[in-house]
Amino acid sequence: METPLADDQAQPPAEQQNWMMFIDPAWDPARDGTPPPEAVLGGWLLDQDGAPGLFHPNAEYRPLHPDSPTDPIDASLRQVLAGQQSADLLLTALRGSYLEIALGEDDRPIVTPAPDLVHCVLVVTAAVHKDKVIPDRWRQVGLAELVALLPEGVDVLINPGAPASMRLLASVLREAVAAP
Repeated sequence: METPLADDQAQPPAEQQNWMMFIDPAWDPARDGTPPPEAVLGGWLLDQDGAPGLFHPNAEYRPLHPDSPTDPIDASLRQVLAGQQSADLLLTALRGSYLEIALGEDDRPIVTPAPDLVHCVLVVTAAVHKDKVIPDRWRQVGLAELVALLPEGVDVLINPGAPASMRLLASVLREAVAAP
């Protein structure tokens, strides 16, 4: 049941009413109250039927604990690397989130060797991961657009320098985009 607002209470803007927010797991609302922007990982914009769209990372988010995930992709990546989940979980998270790809001055993806010397584009899942790499030009993309931007023979390095980082095969990402 909806509670009517008193005359002196303002109705929040419509764009704020239709978001499902992802709060840092270390934040305790009972103890800490309403979370500040830096404790919100991001959120999903809900459509008119209440279905979530792609996850939008919050550029202001700063993990409250070193083990806090930065976003759904980072959380699933950590579980996959720990052997707790299959790679399918990671692919699902990738399909459901925005990413950022590093660009050169020519606005084309930067290609650089990964730690295993395979050529990769650099991709981050949240703004906090940008601090660990040199590029300062980024473009927000969904998975399909990321795959379309990949040069031939180049893989994807997710969250380089982060506690959970992984090289993803371009062929696997292309299959994930093509899957229904």
